[in-house]
Amino acid sequence: MRIEKENIVTYLGVIDLYLCSSGFESRSTYLGINLDKTQVKEAVIFHIEDTYKVSEDNLEEVKKNLPFLSRIDYPKNSPLETYDKFYQLFLKFSDTVSKDKYKVVIDMTTFTREVLLILIRLLSAELFLKYLEVIFVYTPAESYSDKDQNIWLTKGIRDIRSVLGFSGMQLPSKELLLILLSGFEEERADEIINSFEPNKLILGKASSKDSINEQLSQIANEKYKHLANNNSSILLDQFEFSCTNIKETQDQITSLYAKYGQQYNIVISPLNNKISTMGVAIAALKNDDIQICYASANQYNINAYSEGSNYFLTYNLQELIT
Repeated sequence: MRIEKENIVTYLGVIDLYLCSSGFESRSTYLGINLDKTQVKEAVIFHIEDTYKVSEDNLEEVKKNLPFLSRIDYPKNSPLETYDKFYQLFLKFSDTVSKDKYKVVIDMTTFTREVLLILIRLLSAELFLKYLEVIFVYTPAESYSDKDQNIWLTKGIRDIRSVLGFSGMQLPSKELLLILLSGFEEERADEIINSFEPNKLILGKASSKDSINEQLSQIANEKYKHLANNNSSILLDQFEFSCTNIKETQDQITSLYAKYGQQYNIVISPLNNKISTMGVAIAALKNDDIQICYASANQYNINAYSEGSNYFLTYNLQELIT
């Protein structure tokens, strides 16, 4: 649901736990600085160890509005340790007797895709669904500071791994099909394809109706065409997905799984925004054979990243998975 900035406090109401991530993009602060601190009972910010200084600065901006904000540091490339930190944070709510569910609001804007996927897997467990009402909030990108054809968001790949909780079921008797949801990260996409060496490839591109603006849409389309041309020998299918509607992306992935799942082991790499990543996650929750992979980047282009919009997109987790 789209909520204008001036209406977000009323829409969210009283928040038992506000959870966010520090980030080098200014939009990592947008929700935190617009909340009413009298409506927030507890606030926690997750902060990647040894990250960019601007992330520290943005953390402090949120803390000006939420002075009781507590900080949890976590390592960038240790998903199991990250999972444990989240588990311990949420577990205290399941140990408390309450007639009503606890409202947890998660600003997912600048969590990495991997961390977002881990959160979804954890919070979809019956233990937490029983006690928590989880609302994910996303600040869409309005524009990128670099609108050049050669725009890059990340460089270099540290490693490629299956996401904790989404390892799938890989049978030796089946060939490998890689489904890749493309964005601006052409090098990251190339590295993933080269690493998996799939027998077949399905490429997805963002629907034009969800584009940030015409110029950026054209750049993304050019990168997509280049990716498709370079992998034409293994390209099995192509599709469009939504960057604003989780259900639409979920349905696309579910349809592809129904069509190709009997013949292939399916690995999915979501390389677009967090909304489409959530669509992949919900589809994989309902189809355990699907594996989701994540490529950890060596370098982020902190100068080319985005400015946020003046509205938020909100999603109720329980409504998505039931």
